[in-house]
Amino acid sequence: MPWYYFDVVEGHGIAEDEDGLELADAEAARREALAGARGILAHEVQGGRIDLSWRIEVRTENGEALFTVPFGEAIEIA
Repeated sequence: MPWYYFDVVEGHGIAEDEDGLELADAEAARREALAGARGILAHEVQGGRIDLSWRIEVRTENGEALFTVPFGEAIEIA
């Protein structure tokens, strides 16, 4: 199974994922990125603020950029 890395990009820089996860495919990586974004947003809400400009950039073990998950796509605002 391939390895995927989830880098969090925010206004002050980037937090590179050095560990990664071994997942079945890119769709599983997308689900993981969405779950990660939602977890970060939940933590930020506890502090009274969310920033939807953040994103998670997913890359392969070779460093190839696969896709980006903007935090705004991780939640539905009603």
